Amino acid sequence: MKRKTSKAFVYLGASGVHGIGCFADRGIKKGELVRIWDGEDSRWVSTRQVDISRHAALYKKFGIRSTGGYWVPLDFLRISTGWYMNHAADPNLGSDDGDVTYFAVRDIPAGEELTIDYRLMDEVYDNLQRDVAVPPTATSKRASGKVARKRRTAR
Repeated sequence: MKRKTSKAFVYLGASGVHGIGCFADRGIKKGELVRIWDGEDSRWVSTRQVDISRHAALYKKFGIRSTGGYWVPLDFLRISTGWYMNHAADPNLGSDDGDVTYFAVRDIPAGEELTIDYRLMDEVYDNLQRDVAVPPTATSKRASGKVARKRRTAR
């Protein structure tokens, strides 16, 4: 399905969910693609590398946990707004390509915070609770192809 790309820009602001969040500067129609990630903004760090890194706490707190390691920002000083997206059990953005392309699952008014479901970012790990393997019974949404996770080639 070819989706229209939203003309909305994403900006950062004080979140009602947690700390800082991403917000739409204009209304977004249901089904529109929302650009929140720079495609070159992440890198893979193995669990072994994380464990010996002086940045281990940052990687574990902000990275996306996946089997064997974490997807982390390439540079914590220059990161895409998507890294600031907060979790919601009933998010207004979803993904159906198993990557980092997000679309509106309903109409989103200007100024609303953009959210995703952290639990769908990896097939094994629950990124909401960090490093917790998801029980097989909780993976029904994942099995339907609605996985929203960072998937890049390792650098």
